[in-house]
Amino acid sequence: MKTYPFYLVNVFAESHFGGNPLAVFAHADGLDDEQMQAIAKQFNLSETVFIFPPSDQHGVSAVADLRIFTPNYELPLAGHPTLGSAFILRQLTDLPNHFVLNTLAKPVEVFSQDDRVEIKIKGHHVKQSSASKDAIAKASGIHTDDIADCGYFINSGTQQFLIELTNRQALQNLQLDMTSLRELNADNPFKTTDEPSVYYWFGDGDIIHSRMFFEQNRMMVEDSGTGSACANLGAYFIFQNQYPIAKIIHQGDGMGRPNRLTLNVDGEQTIFVGGRVVQVAKGEFWV
Repeated sequence: MKTYPFYLVNVFAESHFGGNPLAVFAHADGLDDEQMQAIAKQFNLSETVFIFPPSDQHGVSAVADLRIFTPNYELPLAGHPTLGSAFILRQLTDLPNHFVLNTLAKPVEVFSQDDRVEIKIKGHHVKQSSASKDAIAKASGIHTDDIADCGYFINSGTQQFLIELTNRQALQNLQLDMTSLRELNADNPFKTTDEPSVYYWFGDGDIIHSRMFFEQNRMMVEDSGTGSACANLGAYFIFQNQYPIAKIIHQGDGMGRPNRLTLNVDGEQTIFVGGRVVQVAKGEFWV
């Protein structure tokens, strides 16, 4: 039996028990895909991340490779696992404020100062959904006039279906129909699974209120803070020629897990997603 240390952190947290929980395995050498998936299922968090020595998979000089697992499958890229991994690596090693982490999707530049971490995302794909506002509203359990625009399939590392709403109350009124959302997701050119991931948002000046849902075990599950969706929102603003921008994303408040994400897009169409990371526990896992 081998022992693997792990760390529990809350990412995008403005308080000790806020943010999105994450388990970080800082020294995952020796674990295979099946074991990592089983460990992620054991923790049953939205994601568990496993850190390996750097490879040359993307031809850049990275400090580590990340493997990111939900309880059911692996993700090519996710925001809060990348931020949480960067925070833990800086606690354990003498890293500079700026370094690179490899994900399966792409290399990600990291900027870290104390408990604040930011990642830089370049490159994205956007496709407008052919679904009508009526169809989107029906799948979402809200009124047609609650839908601001048609939906957009966006992938800046992980794909999601982004839907803008016309009012904040509509966010609270969402009643999702998984079958209808699966039908809408059939039009998604970036999907790797039939299971939909849907991000709803409403903008109020520099503040954006959002909710994120994904299918897990044939149910729609809500995520308290989603860095990859925040990055995809940045890609949406670029697609709409609305940049440079600086936004604060409020997510997870209705779940009792308030998350605060920073979204910045510069004049060169580079997306930056950041937040505060709080370590809450550490332990050992036996395999």
